[in-house]
Amino acid sequence: MEILDNIKDIFRAPRLALSITKILTFAQANTVGFIAYLIANYLALLSSGFSLIEIWTSHGIFPCANIYKLSWYSSLLFWAGSVYWFLAIYGSMAKVSKITLQELEGDYFYSLNNAHNFIKNNWQPVIFAPLSILAILVFYVLTTSFFGFLTKTPFIGSLFLAIPFIIYIFGAVFAIFTFFVFSISIIYTPAIVGTLKEDTMGSVFNIFLLAWRYPLQLIFYKLMLLPFIYLSQVILVVILGLGFKVIDLIFSNPLLMGERFSAVVGNATKTAIPKDVFEIIFGSFMASYYDFFITTSNNTLNNVEAVASFLIGFFILLLVLICFSYALSVFSTGSVFILNILNIKSGINMISIKNKAGLIKTNIEE
Repeated sequence: MEILDNIKDIFRAPRLALSITKILTFAQANTVGFIAYLIANYLALLSSGFSLIEIWTSHGIFPCANIYKLSWYSSLLFWAGSVYWFLAIYGSMAKVSKITLQELEGDYFYSLNNAHNFIKNNWQPVIFAPLSILAILVFYVLTTSFFGFLTKTPFIGSLFLAIPFIIYIFGAVFAIFTFFVFSISIIYTPAIVGTLKEDTMGSVFNIFLLAWRYPLQLIFYKLMLLPFIYLSQVILVVILGLGFKVIDLIFSNPLLMGERFSAVVGNATKTAIPKDVFEIIFGSFMASYYDFFITTSNNTLNNVEAVASFLIGFFILLLVLICFSYALSVFSTGSVFILNILNIKSGINMISIKNKAGLIKTNIEE
């Protein structure tokens, strides 16, 4: 694939992200993470006095225990499940960044197993680089608080404010910049580790360097990527919706299942992708699309139909997670392109097909 090394590369992110390897990488993380999140939230609500029927009726498979006033141990369960899901996605971002780099270098056979081994050996900087930057902020807050406490010293307390006052000013400016760097690190650290294979200190250095040299570009390019993520989801959902409609037209025919099809599939879709969740993701203007393409029903099912509806709901939920995985794939692939554009400006050729080919040729000759 030809790399232009400019802003036009970002337009290619949705196409390059449409890769089975990348989507499966995120789908694995989302499946495991969602199950952990679901179990943790149900346990949190159960431990807070809610019955299983109340939780299912109110939240279905998309609970959010944090909207209630919880005990400390229930809150701990909620945050444990949420953080676990986030970390599963975060590690997969580094995997997909590595896969993207390999593809751009001409290696189209980089497998899921290769990506798993990569993150297994390089997970520390993905986690500890943002935490290291956060530690700098915490150190600043603690140090400033200490000197603030010294200003309460009788008679000479004001001197602790006046003498190092200029240091306080510069320290505050550095703290603001560090907070910006921390925000950038959360977004770009997986891509930095996946493409540059930096350790924790190297990742922190690269993040500070990029934030200092290209603060506006880091923000603008990522904001530019967001509409592509949304549009890619809309297109994918429209395609799947057309598939739903075709199946509906066939199986709801009176000569086949008729109204029982709407009952079975409708109960499944109502649970797997409720309309209110759909509108939160895509906006209320997509409500008419949901009503037209997605079959929903509240009809009572017999035992066999209930089992069939459960299985269909499970497959629909997998489709939902795959759609989400594709969105994350576009996000991560776009991050690789953004880093490449900025590194090219710094004189670093992060993606070099010619160098890769030359390396292979050299190895063969040896």
